[in-house]
Amino acid sequence: MKKTRDGRRQFSRGFKVAAIKRVLDGEPMAAVARELNIGVELLWRWEKRYSEKGEEYLLGIGQNSPGVVVNREASHQRRIAELERLVGRQQLEIRFLDEALRQVEELRQPKNGNGGAASSEQ
Repeated sequence: MKKTRDGRRQFSRGFKVAAIKRVLDGEPMAAVARELNIGVELLWRWEKRYSEKGEEYLLGIGQNSPGVVVNREASHQRRIAELERLVGRQQLEIRFLDEALRQVEELRQPKNGNGGAASSEQ
């Protein structure tokens, strides 16, 4: 058993599987937990994960869940799609502002010869 920096215990996959198999073989969960000096709720969570997802989801020390790589890839794909949408919106805004600026410049009056703005009166 290892401990994390904050003092929590970390158990290997083998330890977890052995504890679960004892429970599945009929030993009372409370007795197994007491003997192994772990909480009943922790053992219950391990047994639930083992039953629902399988042994590979009982993480050992320093291991990532098998779904983490897939989730990370999907997360990256979602982020890329989000950024592509953002770039598309920004391109539309740039085109709109370019067109608005062009129209404003066309409507702007030319300056007179002395550097001042042209008068609107004739």
